Amino acid sequence: MKIVSSKPTITRKDLEGVLDCMIHDELNTGSPVKTFESALSDITTLKYPLAVNSLVSAYIMIFRALEISAEDEVIIPSFYSTAPLSAMKLTGGKPVIVDSSPNSIFPSIEQIKEKITDKTKAVIFSDSCGFHADVEGLHGISVPVIADISHSIGTELNEKPAGSYAAFAVASFAPSMIITTGNGGMVLTSNSKHFSAMREMRSGSEETPGFDFTMTDLQGAMGVSQVMKLKDFIRRRREIALKYYESIRITPHKPVFPYSDSFAFQSFPVLFDSPSDRLEKYWKKNGIEIEKTVSVPLHSIHGLKGFDYPNTDRLSKKLFSLPLYPTLTKKEIDKIAKSLAAFI
Repeated sequence: MKIVSSKPTITRKDLEGVLDCMIHDELNTGSPVKTFESALSDITTLKYPLAVNSLVSAYIMIFRALEISAEDEVIIPSFYSTAPLSAMKLTGGKPVIVDSSPNSIFPSIEQIKEKITDKTKAVIFSDSCGFHADVEGLHGISVPVIADISHSIGTELNEKPAGSYAAFAVASFAPSMIITTGNGGMVLTSNSKHFSAMREMRSGSEETPGFDFTMTDLQGAMGVSQVMKLKDFIRRRREIALKYYESIRITPHKPVFPYSDSFAFQSFPVLFDSPSDRLEKYWKKNGIEIEKTVSVPLHSIHGLKGFDYPNTDRLSKKLFSLPLYPTLTKKEIDKIAKSLAAFI
C-alpha cells in the first residue's frame, strides 16, 4: 500500500466536537469559533484574532485594512503560496516577488530591504515547511510585516512565539497544515484599528454590508480539538524528522536546514542529487509518494523569467518533500528512512 505524501491527523475527539455542534444546531459563527480564536491569540500573543474561511480571505481583509490600491506594492517571496496573488486580484496592488537567497528557501533580509520603496505597503514572510525565517533584521522597518505561520504555529523563534513579531499573522488550516479544520484560516493582529476594519469586512452588519468570510462552528470545534493536541503533533513531527536526518547523513542528498528542535517540520524537504526521472521512479517503486515542495514558484505564475530568480527556480525543480505527519506508523517511518538511506 502506498504511503501518501500528506495526511491530516483527525482523532475521535475532533469528531466528537463537530458532532456536538450538529446536535446543538451550532452551525454558524458562535462560541466554538470564539474559543478557537482565543486559543490562537494565546499561542501567538497577538491580541485580536479573526477566524475566516480561507487564507485568501485573510489576505483580502489585511490588504483592505491597509488600504492597498492599484499602484501600491507588496513584497512576496517567490517560494510561497498563491494566496496573496489571488487576494490582489480583488483588492489591487502589485506583487514585488523576491528570489530565495543561495542555500535557503527564504529571501535574505538584505534582499527584502533592497525592494522597499515609498510604494511598499507590506512585506510577506512565511515559515515555509515549518522552518523559521530569520526576521530579526526586519524589526523597526516602517512597512507592516505579514507572517504566515501555517507551517510553524505553536513553535518559537528566539523564545518568542511564531508570528508574534509581525503586524499581522495569518494561518491556513487546510488538511496538510500543522492543525486543520478541513479548510479555513485565521488572521491575527495587535492593532485595534486594523482589527475593527477587518472584523467589519468579515461578515458586515445590517447597516454595513461585508463579505461572507466567516468560519463555521463545525470548523471552530474541530480547531479547538486540534489545538489541544498541538504540542503532541509537533513533538511527533520532530521525532520523525530526526530519523530522516539520521538516514540522509550517509547520502549525497541535502536537507534544507540542519535539525533544530525549534522547527515544526510541516514537511521534510530534500534537495536530491539525482535526475528527476530516476528520483520519481525510485520512490514510486518503493511505494512512497513524494511531491515537489513548490512546483510552480510565484515568479513563474506572474510571468517572470527564471534566470532572474535562479535560486527559487532551482528549488522548484530539485526540492521534494518526503511524507512526514503524526499518523505515520513505525513501519512506515522505518520504510521511508531506509529508502532514503539506500537512495545513493
